[in-house]
Amino acid sequence: MPTTNKQRFDDIKIKEFVTDTKGNKIGVTIDIKEYTRLSKILKLIPQNESWLYENEYALESVHNGLQDAAQGKISKLNLKKL
Repeated sequence: MPTTNKQRFDDIKIKEFVTDTKGNKIGVTIDIKEYTRLSKILKLIPQNESWLYENEYALESVHNGLQDAAQGKISKLNLKKL
């Protein structure tokens, strides 16, 4: 299987991407220290919140909302309008 050059993807230190014959990324290789670090981080995420990290749209929405709140861009929610 062909592989690509060493890269860094987000906050994960990836040694190389494994690709299929069409060039699609299907896996990665990381060293054992990086695996240990990642497994410790993943254990910190409560199971009832893990869905958020699997849904890119929802995660981005939460990040945007937190940035807005930090900048004081908040409004009161009117539950009757929902």
